[in-house]
Amino acid sequence: MGWEIDARTKIIALVGDPIEHSLTPTIQNAALRQLGMNVRNIAFRVPKGLLKEALRGFKVIGVLGVMVTIPHKEDAFRLADERDEFARLMGSANLLVLRDGHAIAYSTDGYAASRSLKEAGVNVRGMTVALIGTGGAGRALAFQLVLDGARALVLFNRTKERALHLACELQRKLDFRTVQVLPYESETLKATLQECQLLVNATSIGMHPNEHETPVPAEALHRDLTVFDIVYNPVQTRLLREARRKGCKVIDGVPMLVYTNERALALCLKVAVTSDLVALMLKKGYAALRRAPKPPPSTPHK
Repeated sequence: MGWEIDARTKIIALVGDPIEHSLTPTIQNAALRQLGMNVRNIAFRVPKGLLKEALRGFKVIGVLGVMVTIPHKEDAFRLADERDEFARLMGSANLLVLRDGHAIAYSTDGYAASRSLKEAGVNVRGMTVALIGTGGAGRALAFQLVLDGARALVLFNRTKERALHLACELQRKLDFRTVQVLPYESETLKATLQECQLLVNATSIGMHPNEHETPVPAEALHRDLTVFDIVYNPVQTRLLREARRKGCKVIDGVPMLVYTNERALALCLKVAVTSDLVALMLKKGYAALRRAPKPPPSTPHK
């Protein structure tokens, strides 16, 4: 029996630019079909600066929620009528739940990253963490790592000023003082990672079509380090392959993508997303990456 769209079908939208590469419709629609709900996730390319107009239209036609990726996360926060605590902390949002003409903003990247680590058996409490990349995803991870009890953070970023700004935010907003900004260079990475238990790559380094690249030289890795790479295409980045050879525990980026979808379903539809549904979305995500043509380089998530 087909899974038809009819006059009663509701929509969860995904917006960004570019958006054609996104796995979210594949992952989320598999879960929606399993739930037996007449709801579809549909992706829309919305150029920068036009989210306000798109949101107005989505409200008019009864869209249930809008998942937001680059370049709209800060605009989504600004255009919302209400904001959850983590979105207020971030000053950006990646989900707008539309209800009674109001837009409620959520930031779920931190939740998704935290869930990925916990499901892999990693408890960051008391850890010293090296975080590479302090853009949108890196900011969310930094705040979440502090909230989850990390003892210390070491920030690396190609633009040092951006990392310093994030460090100041962590100090001001969370009173977190054990944060350092160090030069993003090989020798500093080698020395620093010896004192760290967790390394997180929150950049797009190693993403297709630049699979030969890695954010960290292999000689800086050690067997007592857990390595979490939020890039999901390819699933096994050069960083993860080299980390595995060093005996590190490794976590790829697909679960983080899935948990943003899990949270969107829960918030937009007010449903409990079971472990079976999460497993289905993970299966669909990995399968799609094995067979799909490579997408253009873009943000790692969505």
